Amino acid sequence: MNNTRRMIISALEILIGAALLVAARVAHLDSAWLGMGGALVAVGLVQLVLGLRYRADADYREKTDTEATDERNLFIRSRAWVWAGTGFVIIGGVLTVVLMILGKHELSTVPGIAVCVLMILYWLSYYYLTRKY
Repeated sequence: MNNTRRMIISALEILIGAALLVAARVAHLDSAWLGMGGALVAVGLVQLVLGLRYRADADYREKTDTEATDERNLFIRSRAWVWAGTGFVIIGGVLTVVLMILGKHELSTVPGIAVCVLMILYWLSYYYLTRKY
């Protein structure tokens, strides 16, 4: 994604976050909306600062571009997603079983469905990639 587009998205994140903060205060919404608005403002500000730094600092720009296109970094990111996904499936499966043993059948459906959705996404991705490559 080009830098200008990323900065526009960052500005939109800041605006949406600020709107959530104001709406939560005016409409007396629960604190989750305040937290979400604050998080959006913070993320937008950090991304905006990084975008401005990317534009102004040639060394930073080169380093960032290298990290984004370097084969070693791409491999490490790919492996990290594999480990994170595997860990998520294992933790979700164990949590489902533990909650069922504890008699929390309604709660056990949440991690069970999450694991199921992830496995379906994996299967669809695998099917697509085997056809593509």
